[in-house]
Amino acid sequence: MFLASRNKLDERKKSILKVVTDDYIASAEPVGSRTIARRYNLGLSPATIRNEMADLEEGGYLEQPHTSAGRIPSEVGYRYYVDALISLQKLTHQEVENIYKEMEGYHREIESIIHQTSKILVQMTKYPSVVLSPQFKTAIFRHIQLVKLSATTVLVLIVTDTGYVENKMIELQTEVSTEELDRISELLNKKLRGISLKDLQSTLLNDIRSELVLHDQFFNESVKLLIKAIANRTSDRVYIDGALKILEQPEFSDLQKFKPLMNALEEEDRLYKLLSRNPGRGAQVKIGHENDELGLNDCSVITSSYEIAGRTVGVIGVLGPTRMDYAKVVPIVEYTSSILSELLTMISKRTSR
Repeated sequence: MFLASRNKLDERKKSILKVVTDDYIASAEPVGSRTIARRYNLGLSPATIRNEMADLEEGGYLEQPHTSAGRIPSEVGYRYYVDALISLQKLTHQEVENIYKEMEGYHREIESIIHQTSKILVQMTKYPSVVLSPQFKTAIFRHIQLVKLSATTVLVLIVTDTGYVENKMIELQTEVSTEELDRISELLNKKLRGISLKDLQSTLLNDIRSELVLHDQFFNESVKLLIKAIANRTSDRVYIDGALKILEQPEFSDLQKFKPLMNALEEEDRLYKLLSRNPGRGAQVKIGHENDELGLNDCSVITSSYEIAGRTVGVIGVLGPTRMDYAKVVPIVEYTSSILSELLTMISKRTSR
């Protein structure tokens, strides 16, 4: 419906839809024709504005709450506003400086900077934030080390370009010497360095196993252990901050709207789905029922992916009411993701030395 009807709006209707949406985002109060005539210099009488608003309501762009004579944007109206009418606010020099300084101070440890990013988003937007940490299976191998802990216990250390160190303890069937483990580590590093975990499928592992088994049987066992270490890796972490900020929004004084959002924030699997489906670069805005499968029908979600050396590894975002201040929030999310990408790329280059 939206795509088919979008081009039917004339300039007058576009102007009225924009000011209604801007006013409602700012006030959280339904907007009437007299308010528009008084506050905005559209050169139109209240009667003309009222007729145009009635047409916009009939077209599905505006809604009239039962308790008010004014109108509010519908989901279709918000979608049109975001896609065609919005005037994004430019970040001030002070805002840019504050974001960079807050994040740059934590750039030595990846977990610290990710956690700080979630805090900055709350601080800057006043909405709850969610951040998907660099996904382990999109990371690239930097180094693998097999460390002997006891006669039959080996610690497998995997270092990735994202700065993560994954470790797993493995029990062996037979005793192995430190020299053997060092030799295996060296061979595995030669084969696996520069390969992403997501590309390390069974075919590639079988190729490695078939080559290593020519040296001795324990090489074959080592690759099996490596597969096990990766397969058993815990799920990627989702950072959540500022959940109670949503209570500052008048829409969520209604318990029926508040509970689904809080339930979603408490279920990491649902948040992982929400964040991992970001389709590409730049900010992505999902409004109302576009989040239906996540139970966030009364919410909007703004996300942006971040990268390491041009390769997408994770996603940041904020959740709020459909009456979200899109013009303010979209630039903040986009800029924050760009700074996060810059700092993580620096970490990656440092770990590759």
